[in-house]
Amino acid sequence: MIASSHAHPSPPGNLFLNRNFILLWGAYTVSALGDHLSEMAILKSQNALEGGVDLTALTARMSFVFFLPFFLLGPVAGLLADRLPRRALMVFADGVRCAIFLGFGALMAWTTPWGRWGPVAPLLLVGLFAATFSPARSALLPTIIRRGQLVRANGMMAGMGVIAAMTAYKIGGMLAGRYDASVAFHLDAATFAGSGILLLLLRPPRQHSLDLGATNLQAVAGKLRDGVRYVRTHRSVREMLAIAAVVWFCGALIRSVVPAVVRDVYGGGYEDIGNYLAFLGAGMIIGAGAITVLGNTLRSEIAITWGLLGIGASMALFTLSVFLPLSPATLGRIGAAGILGGGFFGVAAMASFNALLQRIVPDRFRGRVFGVRDLCTTAALLAATGALGVPAWTNVDRWVGYILAGVTIMTLGTGLATLEVRFCRSPHTRIFMLLEHVTEFVAKFWWRLTVGGPRVPRRGPVLITSNHTCYADPLLFCAAATYRKISFMVAAEYCRLPIVRFFLTQAECIPVKRDGQDTAPTREVIRRLRAGKAVGIFIEGRIVPPGETHEPRDGLAMLALRTGTPVIPAHISGTRYSRRLVMAFLGRHRAHVQFGRPVDLSEFKGRSKDRQAVKAATEKIYDAIKALAPGEYSDFP
Repeated sequence: MIASSHAHPSPPGNLFLNRNFILLWGAYTVSALGDHLSEMAILKSQNALEGGVDLTALTARMSFVFFLPFFLLGPVAGLLADRLPRRALMVFADGVRCAIFLGFGALMAWTTPWGRWGPVAPLLLVGLFAATFSPARSALLPTIIRRGQLVRANGMMAGMGVIAAMTAYKIGGMLAGRYDASVAFHLDAATFAGSGILLLLLRPPRQHSLDLGATNLQAVAGKLRDGVRYVRTHRSVREMLAIAAVVWFCGALIRSVVPAVVRDVYGGGYEDIGNYLAFLGAGMIIGAGAITVLGNTLRSEIAITWGLLGIGASMALFTLSVFLPLSPATLGRIGAAGILGGGFFGVAAMASFNALLQRIVPDRFRGRVFGVRDLCTTAALLAATGALGVPAWTNVDRWVGYILAGVTIMTLGTGLATLEVRFCRSPHTRIFMLLEHVTEFVAKFWWRLTVGGPRVPRRGPVLITSNHTCYADPLLFCAAATYRKISFMVAAEYCRLPIVRFFLTQAECIPVKRDGQDTAPTREVIRRLRAGKAVGIFIEGRIVPPGETHEPRDGLAMLALRTGTPVIPAHISGTRYSRRLVMAFLGRHRAHVQFGRPVDLSEFKGRSKDRQAVKAATEKIYDAIKALAPGEYSDFP
């Protein structure tokens, strides 16, 4: 039986004032430190710098063993995250990993005689409980923050996780170069203990939970099938999982070949390997910082596409560092730049992916969906590392340049494929879609646009009208309702400006002469409305400077009554007035667009030729716009 969740206070608007988020953030950071701290110690225990050791295969086997439980138990771990207290699962996973690392040296001594897989076999236990921790954390995050904070929170999580990983590589490399491996193992145990303590202080809201007394194997299997069915029947979720699998596959290959490239091409040792892995982490930190700053200004699906293309370009640079006939120092700098870029774009893509998945998946399925995500991503990782580490290859290290070339082709191809899919699904032309993305980004980032009220209808004819505050107003509307192309009536002289004309043409704007004698624009608006399109008209007819008033014009009401088209009122506030066209676009605003519900004009139906009726309808529309001004409205549900 499912118990309903209890009411919980709304999380703070500032993530840094959210106690639960800070504790989860800290716990994940410390846990991420522990995930990577012992890697150099394990390499040292196998004398990885000796010429006869195939370092690429050894590194691949380490990743393969650690992530195998994510593949085998991903959906089960996700079900546990949906049906058991998520915080408790994470504390339990941290406690067991702490105990494992306290005895890790003994475990390695016991498993080493098992052959080439023996020295890395204890990582299977660590991965088992990491697989339990992962979906619980991903499912818990959206319950302790606000929905609009998901991108920023995932960016912060990714950033601090990478800082921890980078720190771990640096510390791990230093410890491996100076001390016995047991020192790193014991320090690793302490990190998991610290993570568990932070989680114990966290107070998450109550979640839907399963009455364990009524649970049986058949019920558990049914819940697992429900989660898999949800993924199978949602195209967007399937596509995102496929993209994540590509990123993890390529990431595993990159991570596996870095030590060999550093040793054989750049001439480095343990600390140098740690440094180059830290470059990867530094890029991820910068990328996470960029995502955190941008927040929701860049749509997640767009960030994923450009992230993939950026990874491909960065890996092309890293690949060149293997083949170019230059000095090791110069090649090292080129490779460092490529690794840095790969980390930057990689974390941007994955943080956006996680935020998008958390946003669209209901809480009751979220743990299982993230369990399936872990299954898909680790399957890709295991395919990559298994191909390198499972067969008894001879000197895999000599092929690292070609492996990196394959990564470049795969990431660039996937990025272009996601772009092509969006092009095909968009009702707009490719040029308009790209311009729409740029407009939305500029409006949300530079003009700090926020939007309130009900959404503009997705289909059917509609007239959108508002006050007119500056030259940027039409772009604010386009960014506020990206799912519709809104064509505006604009002064004919602007259509003669070379650059402006291009944008107005793409938006299918309707030029209007200021003398009021041209009836062609009116006929064109009627034609478009009858074709089911959206048209924007500023009821005041011109930009009204602050402090001035201007009588509304009757043309909008006449069109609405003549065609029976719904009128959506809106109010624009927070813009800075400028008489200069360029300054209106370059200047910063704190713009807000507040939409209202359609204006009821039924009392004027059939009276489009009655001047008094048209005048009264105009006043009613204008009053609806003014009622949406700041201080006058409350946000619509």
